[in-house]
Amino acid sequence: MSKRFSILFSLLFAFTLLAGEKTLTIKEAILGNYQNLKVENLEQLQWIYDTENFCYVDSLNQQYGLIKVSARTQQRLMLLTLDSLNALMNRANQTPLKKFPRIAWQNAQRFRFRSGQKFFVCDLTEPAVQLINEIPEQAQNVELHPKLNYVAYTIGQNLYVSLKAGQTIQITFDTEDGILNGDSYVHRQEFGIRKGIFWSPSGKHLAFYRVDQRMVTQYPLVDIDSRPAKLRYIRYPFTGMTSEQVSVGVYHLQTGSITYLQTGEPQDHYKCSVTWSPDEQFIYVAQLNRDQNHLRLVKYDPQNGLAQQTLFEESDDQWVEPEHGLLFVNDDPNRFIWFSKRNGYNDLYLYRSDGKLLRKLTPSQWDVTRFLGFDAAGKNAFFLASANNGLDRQAFKVSLKSGRLTQLTHSSGVHVVQFQKQGKFLLDRFTNLSTPNRIALLDASGREVQVLLNAANPLQEYKIGDLKLLQLQSEAGDVLNARIIFPPDFDPAKKYPVIVYVYGGPHGQMLTNSFLRGWRWWFYYMAQKGFILFTLDNRGTNNRGLEFEQVIHRRLGTIEVQDQMVGIRYLKSQPFVDSTRIGVHGWSYGGFMTISLMTRQPGVFKVGVAGGPVIDWRYYEVMYGERYMDTPQSNPEGYETSSLLNYVQNLEGRLLIIHGTVDPVVVLQNSWLYLRKAIDLQKQVDYFVYPGDEHNMRGQDRVHLYQKISDYFLEHL
Repeated sequence: MSKRFSILFSLLFAFTLLAGEKTLTIKEAILGNYQNLKVENLEQLQWIYDTENFCYVDSLNQQYGLIKVSARTQQRLMLLTLDSLNALMNRANQTPLKKFPRIAWQNAQRFRFRSGQKFFVCDLTEPAVQLINEIPEQAQNVELHPKLNYVAYTIGQNLYVSLKAGQTIQITFDTEDGILNGDSYVHRQEFGIRKGIFWSPSGKHLAFYRVDQRMVTQYPLVDIDSRPAKLRYIRYPFTGMTSEQVSVGVYHLQTGSITYLQTGEPQDHYKCSVTWSPDEQFIYVAQLNRDQNHLRLVKYDPQNGLAQQTLFEESDDQWVEPEHGLLFVNDDPNRFIWFSKRNGYNDLYLYRSDGKLLRKLTPSQWDVTRFLGFDAAGKNAFFLASANNGLDRQAFKVSLKSGRLTQLTHSSGVHVVQFQKQGKFLLDRFTNLSTPNRIALLDASGREVQVLLNAANPLQEYKIGDLKLLQLQSEAGDVLNARIIFPPDFDPAKKYPVIVYVYGGPHGQMLTNSFLRGWRWWFYYMAQKGFILFTLDNRGTNNRGLEFEQVIHRRLGTIEVQDQMVGIRYLKSQPFVDSTRIGVHGWSYGGFMTISLMTRQPGVFKVGVAGGPVIDWRYYEVMYGERYMDTPQSNPEGYETSSLLNYVQNLEGRLLIIHGTVDPVVVLQNSWLYLRKAIDLQKQVDYFVYPGDEHNMRGQDRVHLYQKISDYFLEHL
C-alpha cells in the first residue's frame, strides 16, 4: 500500500461490545434508542438557580418525581413527586399531568412549566401551582419571556403577545401571501437562526423578523390527501434567483407602535445574530451581504431604528458565516463575546460595546463548538471545543481578564458540562465508544467528586460486531477520521461486502469518539447481515478548522470524492474486503455524494442508495447554495462540474433514489431531472417515493425506509 494512504494511527480506538446472542430487528435498529433500548439518563439534570444544589427527574425510595441533590454533601431528597404536583394541579382546577413537565427555575423555590397551551408557576414554599398564561391551540413560534410571564407567538402570518390568560394583543395585521411576522423560518434557518421573536430583557419591547417573500419563486408541491390532489405552494429561492427581503421590527408594548431598523440596501442581504443589549439601549444585528463574504456588526437604536455604529467588519475570500448572537457578560452592557473564524478556527473574542477588541480568548488550535456561559462574578467563560482532530469535545474555562485557559475535562470522548454559577462544581455528561452515558459531579478543578450515573449498554444482550475508529491521510496530507464496523463473528480469512455510509457536506461531521446510538444502530443491523460498514469524514465537514472546511468552495463534490476514495483504497487494501461488492448510501448532501461517487468514480461501487439527493445546485436554495458555490452566473464552470446530470452516462451497477414527495429542502425536481436524463440515455435507475413525506422520514415511515434500503443491499450487493 502506498505511503500516502498509510494509516496514521491504525485501529486508533477499538470497541468490542459484550457478546450476546440476540439480533436487532429493523424496528429496534431505527427506533430502539427511543423505546425498549433507550440509554439510561438523568432527565432534566440542571442546577437549581444559583445554589449549590442540582436536580433531575427520577425515582427515589419508590417515588417518582423531582429529586434535589446537594453538591456539597451529595445528599438526595425527593423535592416534589409527580403525584404531589398533580394534587396541586387538581387544587388549581387544572388537568393532571401524565409525566413530570420540563421545568425552568425562576429562583431557588419557584419553577415554571408548560402543559399543552397553558403556562404555570409552581411555588415550593407554599406549595401551590398557579396558571400564569395561556395561548390558542393554533399558536406557533412560541417565545416565553425568560423572567416575566408574557408569551409571544404567531398565528398564520401575524404576531401576537399574551400578557396573561385572556389578555392578548395582535401586533401585526398582514394578509397578503408571502409576508410572515415572527416566524422562525428566516433565511431558511441558516446562520444559526432558530427563532424569529426576541424579547427585550425588561419585556417592554419585542423585536421580530418580518419576512417578505412576495418576490420569491412560488414552487408547487402536490398534496394527495384530497380528491383530486391539490397544489400547495412554498416560496423557494433558487441559487442566483430573487431572494427574500427581511426586516427587523421592534414592537413597543407601552405605546403599541412598531419601529423598523433602518438596515439599508440592498434589501436581500442577511440579518443575523439579533441581540438586545442588557440595558435595552441598543439592538445589535450582524449584516451579511448576499455573497456571504463580508459582515458588519451594527448597533441600532430601537426607539428610532437608526444605526448608531458599525462595531467591526469581517471579510473572507470564501465565506463568513455568523452562527451566534452577542454573548454579553452577565448583565454588563459594556462587554460581550463574539464567535469568529477570522483566524482559521472558531474562536471567542471579548469586545467592548463600542467595538474595541479587548482580548482574543481562545488559541486557534481547535473549534469552539458550544458556549456554556459565565460564572456569577463574570470573571470566567465556559465552553466546549473539538479536540483530538475533532473526535473529542472537551470543556474549558477562560479568564476574561487574563485570557488564562483551563481545561476542565480530560478523558478522551465527548463531554457536555453544566457549571454551577459560583464556579465551584460541574455536572459532566460523558460518552465515548464504550461508554453509553456517564454522568459525574466534578469540583472546580475538574476532579471527580461523585458518579451520578453509569448507564449500562442497552445492546449488551445483542450480538454486535467490533467498531474501530481509524485515521487515514488525504492526498493533501490531512488527517481523515474514519470508522469501520465488522460483522459479529468476523473472520479475517473471509471476504465481506462493504456498505459506505456517507454525508460529506458542510456542518456534517459524522464521527466523534462517542457511543453509537439512534437510527445509526442500523449499521449494526446490517453488520449482522454480513456487511462491513464504513464511514469517513472528508474535507468540507466541520469542527476541524476553516481551511479543512473551505477547501470545497465553488466546486462541491470534487474534493469530497477525492477524500472518500482514500477510504475506498484503504478498504481495497484489506484482505477481508470483497472489492467487487462495495455499496454506498447517504441522504441529502449524502445523496448527492452517493451519486457523485457512483458516477464520478464509475466501476467502483456495485450498489448505491441515494436519499433526497441534490442533483444540480442550480435547483437548490440561495442561502446554503450560494455560500458554497456562489451563483450560477458567477461560477458557471463550478456548477457544471458539480451537476450530476453531466455524469449519468457513467452510471454502472444498481442505483436506488428515494425522495419525499413534498420535500421543501431538496425539491423533488432534483431527482426527477435525474430520472429524465437517465431515460434519455437508456440508463436504468430504481426509484421510490414517500407520499406526503418531507426531507426525512420519521417514526414508522423511517422503519419502512430502512427496511427498503436494507433489502436493496441484501438483494443486489
